[in-house]
Amino acid sequence: MLMKRILQSSLVFQHIVENMHDGVLTIDHSGIITTLNPAAERILEMDKNQILDKKLSEVFFNYRENDDFNQIILDAVYDASLSHHKICDFYTGEHYKSLFMTTSFLKIQTEDEQESIGVTVLFSDVTELMELRDAAVAFDKIKVLNQQLERLSYLDDLTDLPNRRFFNDARNREWHRAIRGQKSLAFIMIDIDYFKELNDSQGHQAGDACLVAVARTIKNALRRPYDLAARYGGDEFIAIIPDSDITAARTIAQTMRQDLLDLNIENICSPFGIITASIGIAAQKPLQGSHPEELLRDVDEALYRAKQNGRNQISE
Repeated sequence: MLMKRILQSSLVFQHIVENMHDGVLTIDHSGIITTLNPAAERILEMDKNQILDKKLSEVFFNYRENDDFNQIILDAVYDASLSHHKICDFYTGEHYKSLFMTTSFLKIQTEDEQESIGVTVLFSDVTELMELRDAAVAFDKIKVLNQQLERLSYLDDLTDLPNRRFFNDARNREWHRAIRGQKSLAFIMIDIDYFKELNDSQGHQAGDACLVAVARTIKNALRRPYDLAARYGGDEFIAIIPDSDITAARTIAQTMRQDLLDLNIENICSPFGIITASIGIAAQKPLQGSHPEELLRDVDEALYRAKQNGRNQISE
C-alpha cells in the first residue's frame, strides 16, 4: 500500500512537471543535471538527451552571455538553503532570451529529518514582457525628448523667454479670447537703446549678458501668470497684457523702464551712459473680424515715436 502511494505520488509529480509551462531543472550537489522537462527544452532550445546526467559546466558554460544564468544556479548549488529570484539573459546559440529564474533546495524526507539532495531551478521566458517594458521605457524617453524639443522650438535659447513663434501663437489666442470676452488687450514693445553700438564696441559676450539681464527684468515686471514677455527679435522684446487698457499698460511699461535703469549696466556708446530702453504701448478692444496685426502695428508705431523723440522713454 505504501509503495503504491509512493508510485502514485511520483507519477503525479512527473505529470505536473512534464506539463508545466515553466522550465524545470533539477541539479544535485555535484552539479549533475538530473531533471529537464519539455518546457525547459523548448525555452533553452536544447534536447534533454544532450543534457541529462551531465555537469552544468559541460552544458551551459559555452557562452559568456550566460554568466548570470550559470551564477544563479551555482549559488543555489553551493548554498541550497537560499532561494534566488532574478531576471537574467540567456543565449541559446541562436536567440537571446530573458528568463525569470527561481531556485530553491530539493529535499527528501528521511527517518529523522529532511535531507537536501540538490536544487530545483524554475524559469519562465519573459522575453516578450521585457521587450514590451523596454519599448515602454523607450516610448517614455521619446515622449520626454519630444516635449523638450517642442519646448525648445518655442524658446529663445539665449534669454529663455518665449520666442517670436510662441508670441505669434499667444497673440492670436489672446486676441480671440479678448473678442469673446469683450475685453481690452495691450501690447508693450521694448527696444534696447544703442544696443548695436554696445555689441560692436564691447563684443558679443557683453551684448549677450545685456540681453539676458534685460529679458529677466522685463519678465519680472509682469505680475500676473497670464501676462507674457517674449523676445521679438534682436534687441526687441514684446509683452502681451490681457484684459488691460492703455493705463494698465503704461504702469507696467514705467516699471520696466525704471527697473532697466536700476540695472545700471554701462553703455559707453549711449549718451545716457547706461542701458536704457525705448518703449511703445498700445491697447485695443478687438472687434469680431479684426486682426491682431492691427494692434501690433499700433505698438510698433508707438515704439518708433519713442525712438524718434530721443529714446529712453515711453510712447503710445
